[in-house]
Amino acid sequence: MNNFFFKIETKIKLTDILNILKVPRIDFLNVNKKINKNIENIFIKDFVSLSNLKKDKLSFYANKKYDLKNVSSGICIIEKKNLRLINNEVIKIPYNNPKKGFSIILEKYFGNFHLKNKINNIHPSAIVHKTAKIGNNVSIGAFSFIDKGVVIGNDTFISERVSISCNCKIGKGCFLGVGSVIEYTIIDKKVTISSNTVIGKSGFGFIPNKSKTHLIPHIGGVFIGEGTNIGAGCTIDRGLIDDTFIGKYVMIDNQVHVGHNSTIDDFCILAGQVGLSGSVVLKKNVTIGGDVSIKDNIIIGEDSIIAGASKVFNSFPKGSYIGGSPAQNIQDWKRIVASQRLNLKKRKNN
Repeated sequence: MNNFFFKIETKIKLTDILNILKVPRIDFLNVNKKINKNIENIFIKDFVSLSNLKKDKLSFYANKKYDLKNVSSGICIIEKKNLRLINNEVIKIPYNNPKKGFSIILEKYFGNFHLKNKINNIHPSAIVHKTAKIGNNVSIGAFSFIDKGVVIGNDTFISERVSISCNCKIGKGCFLGVGSVIEYTIIDKKVTISSNTVIGKSGFGFIPNKSKTHLIPHIGGVFIGEGTNIGAGCTIDRGLIDDTFIGKYVMIDNQVHVGHNSTIDDFCILAGQVGLSGSVVLKKNVTIGGDVSIKDNIIIGEDSIIAGASKVFNSFPKGSYIGGSPAQNIQDWKRIVASQRLNLKKRKNN
């Protein structure tokens, strides 16, 4: 943990961690035979990576390839099946998904860290139109602009230099990062939008005509569902006629582009530098690796996975595992690559 930026503000007891993870005390004591049954006086002073685990520090073990020889003290969240791999001097917290458990703890103590020490009010330099409806416990940062007819729900945090255009709606408990721009967009509750992301600008739709080429007016909007997270430096175009749609609990990394009229269904994951052309449809629970490009009007079926750096020119059905350029079933792609390498080796030998 970077102690310059992040600080533990209250004493954290080991028993607090057990309570958060709902680990029964008897289970804990059964895997820590050397510990005195009075564990109330054990405190956690830092959260660290496994390689930096020391006394009074907390980490987790989830990667079996990691060398545990130098880990000889501290407190570690670990699966029961891996207990024998770690030094007996380490205090062990049994948990079936250590990384998830560690994440739950960080969420508990640092989940709203960006809101700490912030005064929940409207900064004097912010411009808020008189017709805007601002909920309770809303913060609006310096030099932000809230246009006419905007609705902002309770407990939402608007950072500095944010622009929200007329009639946009921001749900309860949202976070908008520094410099974000929101136009023609309706945002559901608990949505996070990171710094310098632009949502709702006109898409790249035009009629080519040499010097008279111009963008077609886009009269659609953008809808973003509950719990979605959008990274920094992303661009999401509004629809040409119908809306661009992003569903619930979608995870979008930094520097992702979503073209006009695209549909991203619930629980999809898009890694950094993904680019979706116009009218792309991602069904539920699609996972896309970094630096993937998808041609316009492509449909990717539910539960599909696209490997990083793939270039997708065709639609794929439910449950596909896709890779390569041009993208295809990843097993076919691997066979082609293997065959090409074999042929190259044969040519070199000849």
